[in-house]
Amino acid sequence: MLNLAKIDLNAIRDNALKVKKGIGNAKLCAVVKADAYGHGAPVVANALYSICDVFAVALLEEGIALRQSGIDKDILLLIPPFLSDIKNAVRYSITLAVDNPKTVYQLQTECEKQDKTCKVHIKFNSGMNRLGTDLDGVKSILTAIDECERVFVDGIFSHLKSPENLKSVEKQRDKFLLANNIVKGYNNKVISHLSASGGFLQGQIFDMVRIGILLYGYLPFETKSFSVTPAMQVYAPVVTRRKIKKGQSALYGNLTAKSHLDLSIIRYGYADGLQRAKVDNQFNNRCMDVTAIKSLSLTNGFVCVMDSAEQIAKSQNTISYEVLTKCAMRAQRIYIN
Repeated sequence: MLNLAKIDLNAIRDNALKVKKGIGNAKLCAVVKADAYGHGAPVVANALYSICDVFAVALLEEGIALRQSGIDKDILLLIPPFLSDIKNAVRYSITLAVDNPKTVYQLQTECEKQDKTCKVHIKFNSGMNRLGTDLDGVKSILTAIDECERVFVDGIFSHLKSPENLKSVEKQRDKFLLANNIVKGYNNKVISHLSASGGFLQGQIFDMVRIGILLYGYLPFETKSFSVTPAMQVYAPVVTRRKIKKGQSALYGNLTAKSHLDLSIIRYGYADGLQRAKVDNQFNNRCMDVTAIKSLSLTNGFVCVMDSAEQIAKSQNTISYEVLTKCAMRAQRIYIN
């Protein structure tokens, strides 16, 4: 029996509308990479179709899956493509991030073969030092685009490394503005976007914002200025009940009970996505496929194992993003419209 992941599409839509209200006339890009942070990218994208202007993914295969699910709006590939990606990127009309002129020329060649055109967003490194080009690279890319009649610059973007730190945000913004001025001088209709969810909360709107974690009901850092509603809960079925006496152990290891316990063995282990380490209301570490729970609230034979990704993240010294992308790995998704 599979676990169940209940996903409230109304919550996701409401979260998106709250962001949209805060960005004025700017475009809203829904980040649905990593299978929409574990929520199911094709379903989430279609649920947001009437609200969002653009969808963003990390892998070409994710973009193709959206196209095949009926999404005909712009899909932005956030990571510059591999050479092997270019053929299908052109075929499926995926907007590509570029950080060097070589990619532009390769796109031109492929577009000629397919008799198509391609839009690109220049990826600029404003300080994260992960991906992107520098100011000279921006100029070189624009020169290449001038020479390629089938490749068009549609945007320029960067990514904030510490969106919770206003001084860091301002430093990166000022550097991004230098690149933005170059591109806007080339074409003032180019879409500028610096902010994901954290940058949006800091007011860095530009022409578009890329919203990921806020869509799914979590904040990128603590703030009282904005609130969202979590969209997913994960439930696991109860396999059996087990009574253990004081001094007895259960599951792997030598941990012993300090008093008599009524345990429920649930069909959820670390292979299902959450970490092996013991958390509240759990006896001993998780096994690969089962967990022993000390207290239990049943709903039709299922127990909730993930109600708040934020609480689990804090207990396991990680972030809600990681919890969300993993917690429903072996779960059947049930969507609430």
